[in-house]
Amino acid sequence: MTDQQFFKIFTIVSLIIVFIAIVIGILSNIFASYSIHPSQNYQSLNQENELTRTAPAGKINLASNPTIEQTAAAAQVRESICDSMEGEFITHEVKMLNANSSGAMVFEPSFIRINTCDSINFEMVDAGHNAETVAAPEGSIAFNTMYKESTIIQFDTNGLYLYQCAPHAMMAMAGIIEVGDSNNLDQMKSEIEKFESNVMIPEVKTRMSDLFRQNVN
Repeated sequence: MTDQQFFKIFTIVSLIIVFIAIVIGILSNIFASYSIHPSQNYQSLNQENELTRTAPAGKINLASNPTIEQTAAAAQVRESICDSMEGEFITHEVKMLNANSSGAMVFEPSFIRINTCDSINFEMVDAGHNAETVAAPEGSIAFNTMYKESTIIQFDTNGLYLYQCAPHAMMAMAGIIEVGDSNNLDQMKSEIEKFESNVMIPEVKTRMSDLFRQNVN
C-alpha cells in the first residue's frame, strides 16, 4: 500500500468517525430534551390545542412543596369567592419560553399584577416546561400545569405568589404574581431567598429578588 492510498483511507475513516460522533451528539440532545420529566411522558404535547381550566388557583393539588400540599389538601373543598363576585374577570397570558431578550429559561412576563378572580393562561410555547407553586398567600390553593400546552388558573386569594418551572428551577426559571395586593410581603422575601439559594447559575442567581425589588412595593 502506497502512502497516498494510506492517506486516502485514513481520511475516509476519520470523516466517518466524525460523522458518527455528530449523529450521536444530536440524538443525545434530543433524548435529553424529552427526558427531563419522564414520568409525564409529555402526553400533552401530542394533543393539539389542549386547554385545561382550573379554578380557583390550582384546585387539583400537584405542587412539590409539602407545606403547599397540606394547605391545598385542606382547602380542596372550600368555596371560591369568585363564585359570588360580579364583574368581568380578565384572563392574562404568561408564556413558558426557552429564551427571550432577558435570558434563558424564562416566563414572559416574569412578573404580573392581576385583580382578584382574574385568571392566567400559562402557555407552554417551548416544550418541557411547567408552572407550579413554590409559595403563596395563606388560604390559597397550589397549582401545577403538568406540562400541558395551555392551562388557565383563576386566582381568588389576594397576595404574592412565587412559582417555578420544576426542571429549570436551578436556572432561576420562576415568576411572581401579585393578586390584588402584597399582604404577604415578608413571607415572599423569605421564600425568594430560599429559592435563590438553590439556583446554580451565577448570572441569574438574583433574578427573582431583582424582579421583586423592581415591581413590588
